[in-house]
Amino acid sequence: MLLQTAPGSFSHSSYIFEPKIDGHRLIYSQQGNTARLYTRHDNYCTRQYPELQLPFADDVILGGEVAYVAKLDPSGTRPAGYITHCL
Repeated sequence: MLLQTAPGSFSHSSYIFEPKIDGHRLIYSQQGNTARLYTRHDNYCTRQYPELQLPFADDVILGGEVAYVAKLDPSGTRPAGYITHCL
């Protein structure tokens, strides 16, 4: 099936939709009191996510996706600079 332009947005009560949220795939590593965040390409990015300093009782390595969700302004668009806030 080829991509086509639709005359309008699709809406039907038989379907459930969820928003698409883009994020960053990260690895969280904690050894002792030191927490570090890395991308899957081994780029160090702890300072970009200061709120992710999680206090675990033991050493831990976690993998997952981190998404930044910005509240939309009244026109339905994201606020200016929201991406740079994440980076």
